[in-house]
Amino acid sequence: MKTFILALALPGIVAAQGSAAVDESFVRGRAAYSPAMTQSLLKKVEAYCASADKSARDNLTAAVAAWQKRHADLLLENIRVRGELLDEVNALTAPQGLKAELDNMLNKQVPSQVEADYKKLIPPDTSKGWATKAFVCGANAGMIEQGQFDLDRLDPQVADYLRRRIAPPGSSGVATP
Repeated sequence: MKTFILALALPGIVAAQGSAAVDESFVRGRAAYSPAMTQSLLKKVEAYCASADKSARDNLTAAVAAWQKRHADLLLENIRVRGELLDEVNALTAPQGLKAELDNMLNKQVPSQVEADYKKLIPPDTSKGWATKAFVCGANAGMIEQGQFDLDRLDPQVADYLRRRIAPPGSSGVATP
């Protein structure tokens, strides 16, 4: 259980170790927040682009909708993993402080990371003119369409882990995206 929290607290270090060094409990910890965190970021960008010109707004909205469709199964499994971990930390047998650590990760660290990533995608000075806003929204739509926010690219270990969980028993262990 402590390994799980370490995975939540140190996702960058874990990812930097490479696939061979990553324990499944670390991947499970990231699977509790990674897909939903990316979805939150994309929805935040979509909200920003809601007031852009129609073409930029529509392109971004379509890109986010396509991303959500590509990740629908992974997002559902992400919810299940998060629920399992919440059940575990709420169990009477859970180590003291584990619930607070998970709560901190899900309700403080993840939103902070989403905000930091948002500021990289939507620089503060981009709302000064409609052309700049349209350009930023178009650029973000292009990155989403090109798969730069796909879980397979951002965290392939989590994508594989979630697909293995989704795969029907007796299959090759890989669910199709």
